[in-house]
Formats: sequence, C-alpha cells, structure tokens
Amino acid sequence: MEVKLYHLHPAAVHFPIALLIAGAAAAVLRLRKAAPEWLSKAESWLLWPGTFSAWATLGLGLLAEKTAPHVPSAWEVLAEHETLAWWTCGVFSALSLLRAFALREGLDEGKARAAQVLLWMIGLGLLVATAMHGGELVFGYGVGVRAP
Repeated sequence: MEVKLYHLHPAAVHFPIALLIAGAAAAVLRLRKAAPEWLSKAESWLLWPGTFSAWATLGLGLLAEKTAPHVPSAWEVLAEHETLAWWTCGVFSALSLLRAFALREGLDEGKARAAQVLLWMIGLGLLVATAMHGGELVFGYGVGVRAP
C-alpha cells in the first residue's frame, strides 16, 4: 500500500477529537461539588496535548489540501472546513493559555472557571462542526479516496 502525504491528515484527526472531547468531559465533571481533585489534572493533560495535536492536524490538513487530488465541487466545503479548523485551534489555544494562567495564579474557581467552561463548549462546538465538514469532504465528495 502506497502512503500518500494527504493520508496523514485523516490519520491524525482522531487525536485532537478524542483528547479534546475527553478534556471537555473532565471539565464538565469538575463542575460537581464533590469532584475528585485528579479531574483538574486530567482536564489540563487532555487539553494541552489536544490543542497541540489540533495544530499538528491543521498543518497536515494544509499539506493535504496541496497534495490530494482536487475535487472542484468540494472547494466550498473545503474552505469552510479550513476556516473552522483555524477557529477551533484558536479557541483551544486561548483556553490552554487561560487554563495555564488560572492554575499558575490559583484562579481556577469562580469567573475564571466559568470562562474556561464557556471556552470548552465553544471549542467543542467548533471541533464537531470541523469534523462534520471533514466527514462531508470524505464521504460526500470522496476527497482523497477516489479519483475526481
């Protein structure tokens, strides 16, 4: 089997999806009053590599855009997918910085916590929208899986 450069993007997308969904679940579970302390560490250690892997996946997506066979009818969806990916990476980067600052300064409660949960929800919505557009590209238009 010949591996093409554009095959790296669909192989990588599962890492940020899994890590960031699990991180969001940890963040939501931390909202309970009796949440165990380890959930705070789990949230951070899912967020930070999830954000890094999202950026790596975006980079691989940009590479795939240059190397995959083009399907002109999919260009609009591809442009939306790319825009959503940039926004997703931006929101999770902002959340990563806010989380690191809040932990360093001991501000992981109250308004700082509410801001983090809000960013988690916005980021998760963007992540799902990005993934849905990616799925449409593959399953609706056959990008990267068939000759145009």
